[in-house]
Amino acid sequence: MVSSAIYENITYKQISDMKHAIGFDNRKVRGTKHRKYEPYRNYYNTGPQDVESWEQLVSIGFAEKSSDNWYRVTADGRYFLRLVIGVEILQESN
Repeated sequence: MVSSAIYENITYKQISDMKHAIGFDNRKVRGTKHRKYEPYRNYYNTGPQDVESWEQLVSIGFAEKSSDNWYRVTADGRYFLRLVIGVEILQESN
């Protein structure tokens, strides 16, 4: 698990990109008390302008690089998103 001091360095854009990577859609969140979301994907293809941002996420453990310019959100990244948006992000379905 990542130190909470790291959390304050994450930008809104990075949060938005991680949500995009997992295909987050608030309309597909299940539950009222224990809100959960099951991603149908977990990948993000960066353009040149986003590589540095995703590499920062990799360096703190919130993402991993799968190939050139392709990234995915890790379990720590899903946990961080849970803290930010109040929805448990389950493992993606395959």
